[in-house]
Amino acid sequence: MLTFYTPLTISGDPSTVRWGLFLIFTGIAVSCFVGAAYGSRLRRRDTQFGLRAVLLTNGLWLGFQALGLVTTSESLSNALYIGGLIWGLTGVGAWMYFISAYTGRSYHRDRRYRGLAVGTYLGLLIVKLTNPLYGLYVSTELQQSPYLHLVVEPQLFYWVSFSLTYALVALSFYWLLTTVRESAFPTGSLGALGVLALSPIIPRLAVSTLPTELLPPIMLGLSFEPVGVTAFLAGVLVFVGKPFRQIEQSARSRFFEEADDATFVYDTDGELVETNTQGQELHSATDKDLTTIEAFERSFSPNTELEDTDPVPVEVDGSTRYFEVITNRMATGAELVGTVATVRDITERRARKRELEERKRELELKERAMDEAIVGITISDPDREDNPLIYANDGFVEQTGYTREETLGRNCRFLQEDDRDQEALDELREAIAAEEPVTVDLRNYRKNGEQFWNRLSVTPVYDDGELVNHIGVQQDVTDEVRRKQRLYEEREQFRLLTESVDEYAFLIVDEDGIVQTWNTGAEDLFGYDGDAAVGMSMAELHPESDRESGLPERLIQQARLAGESADEGWRVRADGSEFYADVRYAPLESDDGVFRGYAVIVRDMTERRRQRRRTERFVEESEDVVTVLDPDGTITYTSGSVTRVFGYDPDALVGENLFDYLHPDGREHAMEAFFSSVEETESVTAECRLRSPDGGWFNIESRYRNMLYDDAIDGVIVYLRDVTEAKDRARRFESIFNQTFQFTGLLDTDGTVIEVNDAALEFGGFERSDVVGNPFYEAQWWTHSETVYDRVQDAIERASGGDFVRYETEVRGANGFATIDFSIKPVTDEDDEITLLVAEGRDITAQQRYGRHLNVMQRVMRHNMRNDLTKVRGWTELMSRETDAEKRAEQFETVKPILDKWGEMIEKMKQIKQVLNPEGGGAATTEAGPLIGEVVNEIREEHEDATILTEISGDGSVQLQTTLGEAIRELVENAVKLNDNATVEIELVELENEWIEVHVRDDGPGMPEMEADILETGEETPLNHGGGLGLWMVRMIVTQAGGDVSVATTDGTEVNLRVPAMRSS
Repeated sequence: MLTFYTPLTISGDPSTVRWGLFLIFTGIAVSCFVGAAYGSRLRRRDTQFGLRAVLLTNGLWLGFQALGLVTTSESLSNALYIGGLIWGLTGVGAWMYFISAYTGRSYHRDRRYRGLAVGTYLGLLIVKLTNPLYGLYVSTELQQSPYLHLVVEPQLFYWVSFSLTYALVALSFYWLLTTVRESAFPTGSLGALGVLALSPIIPRLAVSTLPTELLPPIMLGLSFEPVGVTAFLAGVLVFVGKPFRQIEQSARSRFFEEADDATFVYDTDGELVETNTQGQELHSATDKDLTTIEAFERSFSPNTELEDTDPVPVEVDGSTRYFEVITNRMATGAELVGTVATVRDITERRARKRELEERKRELELKERAMDEAIVGITISDPDREDNPLIYANDGFVEQTGYTREETLGRNCRFLQEDDRDQEALDELREAIAAEEPVTVDLRNYRKNGEQFWNRLSVTPVYDDGELVNHIGVQQDVTDEVRRKQRLYEEREQFRLLTESVDEYAFLIVDEDGIVQTWNTGAEDLFGYDGDAAVGMSMAELHPESDRESGLPERLIQQARLAGESADEGWRVRADGSEFYADVRYAPLESDDGVFRGYAVIVRDMTERRRQRRRTERFVEESEDVVTVLDPDGTITYTSGSVTRVFGYDPDALVGENLFDYLHPDGREHAMEAFFSSVEETESVTAECRLRSPDGGWFNIESRYRNMLYDDAIDGVIVYLRDVTEAKDRARRFESIFNQTFQFTGLLDTDGTVIEVNDAALEFGGFERSDVVGNPFYEAQWWTHSETVYDRVQDAIERASGGDFVRYETEVRGANGFATIDFSIKPVTDEDDEITLLVAEGRDITAQQRYGRHLNVMQRVMRHNMRNDLTKVRGWTELMSRETDAEKRAEQFETVKPILDKWGEMIEKMKQIKQVLNPEGGGAATTEAGPLIGEVVNEIREEHEDATILTEISGDGSVQLQTTLGEAIRELVENAVKLNDNATVEIELVELENEWIEVHVRDDGPGMPEMEADILETGEETPLNHGGGLGLWMVRMIVTQAGGDVSVATTDGTEVNLRVPAMRSS
């Protein structure tokens, strides 16, 4: 059994040999590709084609073998082995084609031989490609001993291919050596190269006949035939090219063959006897009959003989080319021996001439255009010192106000005057230095000192590869720049608006309703982040019922046709929950009228709808009957309470005139009140009697309110009240629940609480019995501060005297301190006697807290960002110009702390926002011990060298707001960051007056006075780093919980947090 071995892994010296062969094979393959791409010096096209094919296939064969030397995969090794054999077989065909063409034979052009060769090739190719399936060519096996290698056993078709290949190669060398031997030129070196090409037979015979133990392992499985062929071709092209070409062109004269013109030789009978390669190509391209001198003259129609003729147009390969035709009679003495006709292609020369003429006319037009252009055009000379201007058109003179005499000979930078601190100037200088075109917008100044924005385009001009000029085109774009600045400012204002309004979502969708932009409000409202939302269809935000009814598509269609559309209904969040929203669409167009999509504004109406439903419910269940009348008194609506109060069916009253149901005695008075409200749009009250269904009469109080201007009502609202039984009770009920404030209380004139609503009780965190019947100023809201306590007493006294009192104040609620918009107003009876005080309060804590948060952020940005950005810009400019890598690294270390500081500040801003705006809107509480323990454990893990001690007094039932954990964490981290070995003590003390104190002590150098001011007063001026923001956050957390902060700096720092106590239930 004959086997070949393809090594996969060889250790020691064989590995060195393997890599050496890999480099040799790869180098020869690359040389083949270069030679194939470069072409050859042979004249015949079929010879050139064959030579290139041989070089290309040999290069691929060698490349596959080189890759096989370094692969360690059995499947890849098999594939490379088969691939190399396929390219080797292809190379045999290319070699036979080349030798046939080079030796002057015609086998390569004979269709029969071509068909036979292609059929044989395809058959062997199929056998090789299907070898992994049928094993008809070779069989392979991976073996481990004596080294990892691939054992290849030839099969039947291997020997068929082997025999056929070497028979063809032997025949080709017979043709080659015969031609060399018969040549009249010196061919010894050429013959030696032919013998060299046969040298790879030696290793092939050795591998086939000798035992594998006698051969170097690396030779097993390699084919050296492409090395021999490549050596032959390289030798004949590089070293013996002259005799190699002489053999090819021995039948032609050197001058005749190398002539640039197509040459045709005709005998005395006018028959074509000889033509050069150029003539053959022309004959083939024109497809004309040129076999006789008469046919030649008909094809080219020359006008004169022995002189240049006018160009003759001829169709060549589908295009018109122009030829110069000359015929010359050859004679020996007086005897004519033939005719020589030369055809010169002058198409390119004629085109160049016309191009030059056209270019000349174009340059003339351009020169006129430059002189008359409305933009400024200048030309500078970079070969002269400072690159001065040598040309300026009228547009430049008009644009700048400088005359040509004042302009020429100066560098164009004089237009900037002293305004040289412009980033665009750096870009301009770099582009000019790099000889690259550039366009920049510069602040320039006219001769009269007026500033204008100049869009300068500088283009380098070359002549024979040398820079000769710079052409500058200057356009006044002042109006455009100002429009962009205004647009930028408007967009920034809009961005700030959209980011500061939480209850609105602003987004843009395209014409198909696909989301294009998604602001923070949309993220908060729908629960999708920007990455998930952009690309989503608006239909996905609708309930399934809306999608089935086509509502999303109808809203977009209506906005496109009507200019806007609106819908109030349910929308779906990312978690599947629904909320009630008001949604409005409006088409967007650019200034030039191009459609840009639709702007969509979504407002969360859940709370408003709840309030509206509550109002509707209240109206239906109210003791009053609410009626809507047309201006003539016709009833268009009446509330359901009319049945309970007066015994009428609401639907039966619609369409009736209210005054038909009034007692004649009071009808006129009621009509006067009604029509006066219609005319004067004022609320008017009248008392009269209303007929009952059984014929009796109700004593009623009617109040008329003109709402004709309100599209939702479009009528006069009439409140009908049965005053015979429930006058006082209805007045109280209306005073409490028809207000727009968050909580309401009714007081006697001495300040005793008569009633409070549920919102007030929930806000205060106590029961109704805790306040009803007691002085209003003794409620928990006011007792935390003598100032607050005294002011509410004064407000009650003033309201009892007839004044309406309103102010903002700080109160203590269930979740700590809050700021409310508080008012007390007196209520009088028919005799103008004050009988009741209405106290109202609206929680504005979040609004103030958010405003203060914005103020702090603005202070930070205003006081610090400008200076830091200036530093960063300066250092980065130095870095961009610094060529020394070590110096750049040192400069970067200067910039890095600034960037780190801002990164810390940004994270602290996020933390502050999360603390001040907790999820769910409420203040969660937890037991003090676990809360402090969790904070301490986390800090101990981060700062192992620090000592943190805790002491918690009491029975453990005390509760703290969870945000206080962040305050404690901030204080402890500030201490240990200053000193990794610091000792920090955390002590929680329960006081007797339902207050808690948390003491945080450290043994550090003491807190700076500015930072202490932040904690004690909330002063924001020194907030110039992340630590300052953190301390401000500590104060906000404590004050939000209803407490205060104090700082002592003796022997270290002690921060005392004092907050109200909360007990677990």
